[in-house]
Amino acid sequence: MTRPTMRMCARCQRTTDEPVLVHEVHAATGPGFNVYACSECAPHYPPMTDPLGILDSADRRRTRLTLRV
Repeated sequence: MTRPTMRMCARCQRTTDEPVLVHEVHAATGPGFNVYACSECAPHYPPMTDPLGILDSADRRRTRLTLRV
């Protein structure tokens, strides 16, 4: 028998057995953590961004740096 997953909503601080992942916190020096919300509060959070997508868009931008030798 498995227990249902219980998480606390980051917005209203109520526990829920149907948590929605709303944010992933990444850490450079160790493991990150996930932020959950209840189904009523989840729409109030913006969609999660993919950190690799941010890096890809930064690579495509042209730099204004000019190297003079």
